[in-house]
Amino acid sequence: MAITGTRADYGLMRPVYRAITQSPSLGLELIVTGMHLLPEFESSLNEVKSDSFGRAYFVSMTLDENSGKTMAQSLGQAILGMAAVLETNRPDILLLQGDRGEMLAGAISAAHMNIPIVHMSGGDRTGSIDDSIRNAISMFSHIHLTTCSSSTERILAMGEHRNRIREVGEPGLDVIRAMSFSSKESLAQELDLDLTRPLVLATQHPVTTEADQAAWQISQTLEALAELSFPTVFTYPNTDAGGKEMVAVLESYRTNSFIRIVPNLGSEKYLSLMKAANVVVGNSSSGILEAPSFRTPVVNIGTRQHGRLRASNVVDVGYDKEQIKRAIRFVLEDEGFRGKLPDCKNPYGDGTTAEKVVHVLTRLAVKESLLTKWVQSDEEFLLQESVNSFPDPHIIRP
Repeated sequence: MAITGTRADYGLMRPVYRAITQSPSLGLELIVTGMHLLPEFESSLNEVKSDSFGRAYFVSMTLDENSGKTMAQSLGQAILGMAAVLETNRPDILLLQGDRGEMLAGAISAAHMNIPIVHMSGGDRTGSIDDSIRNAISMFSHIHLTTCSSSTERILAMGEHRNRIREVGEPGLDVIRAMSFSSKESLAQELDLDLTRPLVLATQHPVTTEADQAAWQISQTLEALAELSFPTVFTYPNTDAGGKEMVAVLESYRTNSFIRIVPNLGSEKYLSLMKAANVVVGNSSSGILEAPSFRTPVVNIGTRQHGRLRASNVVDVGYDKEQIKRAIRFVLEDEGFRGKLPDCKNPYGDGTTAEKVVHVLTRLAVKESLLTKWVQSDEEFLLQESVNSFPDPHIIRP
């Protein structure tokens, strides 16, 4: 059983879910929650339903008020709903990805019910409350599937045993590897974009510890983009504290001719735009994780991705309008920077994460010792495999 709460995590995990359903020895069920169940994100819910990877259980958790208090209350509501689903269905494994509150709710529920937890993307580092949530999920989890070597090092530093860790890469790169992209021309026609000028793809989310500044932060970005007047496709922020204030500011720009505001583009269209764009602007993790595969320049704003491993296509700036404008012009015009883009390498894997995840899941020995993390031992938890026999020796720590 896996949990999906946002368009972002679902887009990343689709290749993994597909590979699980195609495996003759695995089956998949989904807990669908969070942003998927909000009216403004109906398209992402429809995407989940149309894929039909397995039976879906719907757990409402997002309250109307947009604040830190309701984020905490939503977590409690999610635990109640997920514990009920887990108790009724008793999955062999709960698969979690990333650092969202709904994943933590699932981890808390499953750990108390002795259901083994496999966590993907633990050990990553971004900033704000996300790191705390991610690390908490890791402490509840029994097997860790990391994106890169630095994340593996952090999991080990937390005291997790090396035999519980496998480096599998970033699942979003599997999407890119297998995708048939929409052409730049078809995107321009659909969204009424002027391709004679640089194209901007923008997404900016609230930072939980800076929620009171969220409206001002996105205002600075929008003012910078308005003054540059490049054709811009801007997607909605997530529903964390400060998100509604950001949406209100964003919607106030809707009548401006330079901008196209789309609440949810869907994975295929979003990545096609990222491939076509001249620059990605904002603070989405997609700028860090996926954009290097396209060698698309990224202007990363603020603190949300603090500490995450970066490729050479990323330029970091603060929230100041003038800094943002200068950075956009720099990545579009500086010959030294642009000359290095063809050699940009994505540090998060090779697009075969789903295959590696299924390799782990099909060989995982679900037994009592898997759950007793506090007993340190050299026991292997993958059947018919030693620590050095992973399919690709380059992605497992020796």
